[in-house]
Amino acid sequence: MKHYAVIGIGPIGSILSAHLLKEGIDVTLVDILKERLLAIEKNGLKVKDPKGHTTGDFIEYPKKFLYSLKEIKEKPDLIFICVKTYCLIDVTSEISEVFPSPPKVVVFQNGLDNEDQAVKILGKENVLRCIINYAGAMASDTEVEITFFNRPNYIGVMDKGNTPLAQELAETLTRSGLETKYTDAIKKHEWEKAILNACLAPVSTITGLTMKEVMDSSPLREIVENLLLEGIKVAEGTGIKFSDTFYESGLSYLSKGGYHKPSMLLDMEKGGKTEMDFLNGKIVEYGEKLDIPVPFNWTVTAMIKGLEQKKQNPVIQRKKR
Repeated sequence: MKHYAVIGIGPIGSILSAHLLKEGIDVTLVDILKERLLAIEKNGLKVKDPKGHTTGDFIEYPKKFLYSLKEIKEKPDLIFICVKTYCLIDVTSEISEVFPSPPKVVVFQNGLDNEDQAVKILGKENVLRCIINYAGAMASDTEVEITFFNRPNYIGVMDKGNTPLAQELAETLTRSGLETKYTDAIKKHEWEKAILNACLAPVSTITGLTMKEVMDSSPLREIVENLLLEGIKVAEGTGIKFSDTFYESGLSYLSKGGYHKPSMLLDMEKGGKTEMDFLNGKIVEYGEKLDIPVPFNWTVTAMIKGLEQKKQNPVIQRKKR
């Protein structure tokens, strides 16, 4: 039996863990949220799938839990990293510390160039990258609802020697209900997903509106369109080739977001820390390197960083004169 560890039991990690368990894989759930893990240990992990995106509703009962990877007693065959992007360096550093000879890890996150950071710490021979095209929301500590799945997910490698493993993982995830394909062009899929995330998420976060509300507003939709155009230009500047219909299909995809809050808005509401540095922030970084103007991405990046600062640093009221 394969033994996998999943670090980060939020919506993405919960959906992944439950499906792996359903497939008969030995899974250790790792998270600093002790109350969530205790609740799952007691009541199980339930997947709510009202629209039938994967295999419908089901419940699994994990048996292995850790609040820190440092507590682990057996080396897993594979680790899925499902934490927020801003925790990636801390998590990969801990993996390196706990395992002098690290297991293979799958960077299972949104964002651009995450795998490059993991490679710096763990080595390219130990890092795989998966582009996730499903999303969910925690209905409670023990229940996660799949909100959409734009099939399939994609998995790729940093080292060609891991190609058979990536292909095997794609088959395993597909059998579990999370359709996944192996690709030699993981960077293209990474840019596609990041560009689309970077269009709606910041506008929704700045305004507090759902994705549909943003797209139904003519001036806000125009901002989204310009963010998309800038992202495409920057990606093409790095050598990525998109289909002639990517812009139109991208807008169509964004228009189907529904009355949902993107994770960036939820993160802002919870504590003010977002994944902006790995989305629009990266597009701005590449734009500056390539001398490609990105005024819309620069503006929303600056605004989100300002909101983060405000949220994380409460205003000190001036004394009355």
